[in-house]
Amino acid sequence: MICTGAERFIKVIILTNEVIMETIAKRLTLKFGFIQSSYWISQCAINSFAAVYLHAKDFENTQIGFILSFAAILSMLLQPLVASFADKSKKITLRYMMLVLMFIVMGLGVLLYLLPNSFLLITIIYILINAIEYTLNPLFNSLAMEYMNQGVPMNYGLGRGMGSIAFAVMSIFLGFLVNRFGADAILPVFLLCYLLVILSTFLFREKLPSLSEEQKALYGIQEAEAKEESSNLLTFFLNHKTFMVMLCGIAMLFYSHILINTFLINIMENVGGNSSDMGVSLSISAALELPTMALFILIVRKIKGSSLIKISAFFFTIKALITLLATNVALVHLSMSFQLISFALFTPASIYYVNDLIERENRVKGQSMLGVANIGIAGTLANLTGGRLLDTFGVGKMLLVGTIVTALGFVLILLSVKDPVKAPIEKPIADPVEELLREPGATKEPAI
Repeated sequence: MICTGAERFIKVIILTNEVIMETIAKRLTLKFGFIQSSYWISQCAINSFAAVYLHAKDFENTQIGFILSFAAILSMLLQPLVASFADKSKKITLRYMMLVLMFIVMGLGVLLYLLPNSFLLITIIYILINAIEYTLNPLFNSLAMEYMNQGVPMNYGLGRGMGSIAFAVMSIFLGFLVNRFGADAILPVFLLCYLLVILSTFLFREKLPSLSEEQKALYGIQEAEAKEESSNLLTFFLNHKTFMVMLCGIAMLFYSHILINTFLINIMENVGGNSSDMGVSLSISAALELPTMALFILIVRKIKGSSLIKISAFFFTIKALITLLATNVALVHLSMSFQLISFALFTPASIYYVNDLIERENRVKGQSMLGVANIGIAGTLANLTGGRLLDTFGVGKMLLVGTIVTALGFVLILLSVKDPVKAPIEKPIADPVEELLREPGATKEPAI
């Protein structure tokens, strides 16, 4: 069949737009990797080494648990409010809102560095910094999904995996710095890293090519003008009851995960390790996230997202059990290696799953609810009860409780995670060139 001049011209337009979108996707993946890398190295300093920093400021385990749990409680209030505003606002962009929150964190970090070592000031500022940091995490995912829902095929998993590698390197580096110079090295490192967080978020933008209505339909690009009114929180909860059960399961699943991360220095010391061993353990878990996250775009084509969430939930439980049974540093390292098929699998799977499950006008809210569950609720309960359990009964009993709660969370995940119901496609398109060339009113043979 010989192509007419018009057909050749349309094919050139389609191929050109595909090349442009692929190029934009590669740039956005790298920029998203920059965001994730800078965010997670800052989190490594301010959150993962929180117990080390606060111990050096004469805080007890229970007090450390209170600070981090109160930060999680505050984030539970902030996340739905920010998400609802982002879903409804037509004038203020999500990126602008995030940058405002980041400058607040930066200001608080400078205050923490300059002000004297007051117990009250450290407590208040540390709570505020971590609450905002917890709030920002799911918003980064929403920022990426905004472009993906506009037809840009960026690799979310690879970008997130770059953050894991950066976290791994920072864990070793910061563990070395703390051993060499003491816990006072943590805050300057955080401030330097946070400048990169602000810069990376500012740079995360791309102008998308203008497409005809037919091309938008062919690529499945969603129109912002078609956006319906976002639901209020109560309506959202009532309309997504099974999702709420899933969130409870996620919170219980992450209970032991947060216990282990927050009190890893105590776990290490209990088996004869130190802050350097803690840094190595964190780097092992973070480095092993990259292969799973980078390859997730291929994995999800073979295995359904709902199944991947259930598989990862099982290995969260296994990881908690091995940590409980660990009697030396090597076994703690082994337990952290299960990050490969627990957290690393769950993170992209849950982001994609919620994006498919929740209607478009409530997607930022849906992603934020993930943050409320795995950071807010889980963080509150794990840090508050973990510090008390640690001071009262010791590491073993704390990890036993964590393992039991996580196992129950696994059961809830099995019961609540179902395949999302997708809207049927009205007209399968066999040939995009033919579709674009069809005259208005022309009929087409139905696809059999």
